[in-house]
Amino acid sequence: MPLLENDVIFAYLNEYDPNHTVAEKIFQKLQKGEASVEISSVSLIEMELIYRSEKMEDKLLKDLSAMAALPNVKYIALTPDVVVASVYLRQTINLTFFDSHYAATALNLDRKIISFDRAYDKVPGLTRIKPESLVEAGGNKSKS
Repeated sequence: MPLLENDVIFAYLNEYDPNHTVAEKIFQKLQKGEASVEISSVSLIEMELIYRSEKMEDKLLKDLSAMAALPNVKYIALTPDVVVASVYLRQTINLTFFDSHYAATALNLDRKIISFDRAYDKVPGLTRIKPESLVEAGGNKSKS
Protein backbone atom coordinates (compact mmCIF):
# COMPACT_ATOMS: atom_id res chain seq x y z
CA MET A 1 0.00 0.00 0.00
CA PRO A 2 1.28 3.48 -0.77
CA LEU A 3 1.83 6.09 1.91
CA LEU A 4 -0.64 8.99 1.86
CA GLU A 5 1.20 12.26 2.49
CA ASN A 6 -0.29 14.99 4.68
CA ASP A 7 -0.69 17.43 1.78
CA VAL A 8 -3.49 15.21 0.46
CA ILE A 9 -5.05 14.94 3.92
CA PHE A 10 -4.93 18.72 4.45
CA ALA A 11 -6.40 19.28 0.97
CA TYR A 12 -9.27 16.97 1.90
CA LEU A 13 -9.92 18.68 5.24
CA ASN A 14 -9.80 22.22 3.79
CA GLU A 15 -12.55 22.93 1.27
CA TYR A 16 -10.68 26.08 0.17
CA ASP A 17 -7.53 24.16 -0.78
CA PRO A 18 -7.00 24.19 -4.58
CA ASN A 19 -6.54 20.39 -4.47
CA HIS A 20 -9.64 19.74 -2.34
CA THR A 21 -11.73 18.16 -5.12
CA VAL A 22 -9.03 15.63 -6.02
CA ALA A 23 -8.37 14.81 -2.35
CA GLU A 24 -12.09 14.45 -1.68
CA LYS A 25 -12.37 11.88 -4.50
CA ILE A 26 -9.48 9.88 -3.00
CA PHE A 27 -11.15 9.86 0.41
CA GLN A 28 -14.44 8.78 -1.21
CA LYS A 29 -12.57 5.80 -2.70
CA LEU A 30 -11.19 4.96 0.75
CA GLN A 31 -14.66 5.15 2.29
CA LYS A 32 -16.12 2.89 -0.42
CA GLY A 33 -13.30 0.34 -0.02
CA GLU A 34 -12.02 1.01 -3.55
CA ALA A 35 -8.56 1.98 -2.26
CA SER A 36 -6.38 1.52 0.79
CA VAL A 37 -3.43 3.55 2.06
CA GLU A 38 -0.98 3.82 4.89
CA ILE A 39 -0.48 7.00 6.91
CA SER A 40 2.60 7.77 8.97
CA SER A 41 2.05 8.40 12.68
CA VAL A 42 4.22 11.48 12.05
CA SER A 43 1.24 12.88 10.10
CA LEU A 44 -0.71 13.07 13.33
CA ILE A 45 2.09 15.02 15.00
CA GLU A 46 2.28 17.44 12.07
CA MET A 47 -1.48 17.95 12.19
CA GLU A 48 -1.37 18.58 15.91
CA LEU A 49 1.45 21.12 15.59
CA ILE A 50 -0.24 23.00 12.76
CA TYR A 51 -3.66 23.10 14.37
CA ARG A 52 -2.15 24.16 17.69
CA SER A 53 -0.10 26.94 16.09
CA GLU A 54 -3.25 28.17 14.32
CA LYS A 55 -5.22 27.93 17.59
CA MET A 56 -7.63 25.45 16.00
CA GLU A 57 -7.40 22.54 18.43
CA ASP A 58 -11.19 22.16 18.58
CA LYS A 59 -11.22 21.63 14.82
CA LEU A 60 -8.35 19.15 15.22
CA LEU A 61 -10.53 16.92 17.40
CA LYS A 62 -13.28 16.92 14.76
CA ASP A 63 -10.84 16.25 11.90
CA LEU A 64 -9.01 13.49 13.78
CA SER A 65 -12.35 11.82 14.50
CA ALA A 66 -13.11 11.85 10.78
CA MET A 67 -9.66 10.41 10.03
CA ALA A 68 -10.00 7.68 12.67
CA ALA A 69 -13.32 6.57 11.20
CA LEU A 70 -11.87 5.95 7.73
CA PRO A 71 -11.75 2.33 6.65
CA ASN A 72 -8.85 0.98 4.58
CA VAL A 73 -6.27 3.15 6.36
CA LYS A 74 -3.35 1.69 8.28
CA TYR A 75 -1.27 3.93 10.56
CA ILE A 76 2.48 3.25 10.52
CA ALA A 77 4.51 3.75 13.70
CA LEU A 78 7.71 5.77 13.69
CA THR A 79 10.78 3.55 14.12
CA PRO A 80 14.46 4.32 14.77
CA ASP A 81 15.47 3.19 11.27
CA VAL A 82 12.97 5.60 9.72
CA VAL A 83 14.38 8.45 11.84
CA VAL A 84 17.93 7.60 10.72
CA ALA A 85 16.80 7.53 7.08
CA SER A 86 14.94 10.83 7.47
CA VAL A 87 18.05 12.53 8.87
CA TYR A 88 20.03 11.17 5.93
CA LEU A 89 17.42 12.51 3.46
CA ARG A 90 17.48 15.95 5.10
CA GLN A 91 21.27 16.08 4.93
CA THR A 92 21.67 14.75 1.38
CA ILE A 93 18.56 15.88 -0.50
CA ASN A 94 17.59 18.83 1.67
CA LEU A 95 14.03 17.68 2.29
CA THR A 96 12.01 19.44 4.99
CA PHE A 97 11.65 17.80 8.39
CA PHE A 98 8.22 16.28 7.74
CA ASP A 99 8.87 15.48 4.05
CA SER A 100 12.00 13.56 5.07
CA HIS A 101 9.96 11.47 7.52
CA TYR A 102 7.28 10.69 4.94
CA ALA A 103 9.87 9.78 2.31
CA ALA A 104 11.79 7.57 4.75
CA THR A 105 8.57 5.86 5.85
CA ALA A 106 7.51 5.22 2.25
CA LEU A 107 10.96 3.87 1.38
CA ASN A 108 10.64 1.51 4.33
CA LEU A 109 7.28 0.27 3.01
CA ASP A 110 6.55 -0.22 -0.71
CA ARG A 111 8.55 2.81 -1.94
CA LYS A 112 5.40 4.68 -3.09
CA ILE A 113 3.98 7.95 -1.79
CA ILE A 114 0.77 9.73 -2.81
CA SER A 115 1.50 13.45 -2.80
CA PHE A 116 1.08 16.70 -4.70
CA ASP A 117 4.62 17.68 -3.60
CA ARG A 118 7.26 17.31 -6.33
CA ALA A 119 10.05 17.30 -3.73
CA TYR A 120 9.60 13.53 -3.56
CA ASP A 121 10.55 13.18 -7.23
CA LYS A 122 14.21 13.72 -6.31
CA VAL A 123 14.31 10.88 -3.76
CA PRO A 124 16.10 7.86 -5.29
CA GLY A 125 14.02 4.71 -5.18
CA LEU A 126 10.80 6.52 -4.30
CA THR A 127 7.84 6.75 -6.67
CA ARG A 128 5.50 9.68 -6.23
CA ILE A 129 1.95 8.86 -7.21
CA LYS A 130 0.18 12.00 -8.35
CA PRO A 131 -3.16 12.18 -6.54
CA GLU A 132 -4.87 13.22 -9.79
CA SER A 133 -3.87 9.89 -11.35
CA LEU A 134 -5.87 8.02 -8.73
CA VAL A 135 -9.12 9.70 -9.69
CA GLU A 136 -8.70 9.81 -13.47
CA ALA A 137 -9.93 6.81 -15.41
CA GLY A 138 -6.89 4.86 -16.58
CA GLY A 139 -4.57 7.43 -14.99
CA ASN A 140 -0.81 7.07 -15.00
CA LYS A 141 0.73 6.53 -11.57
CA SER A 142 4.32 7.30 -12.40
CA LYS A 143 6.61 10.20 -11.50
CA SER A 144 6.51 13.54 -13.27
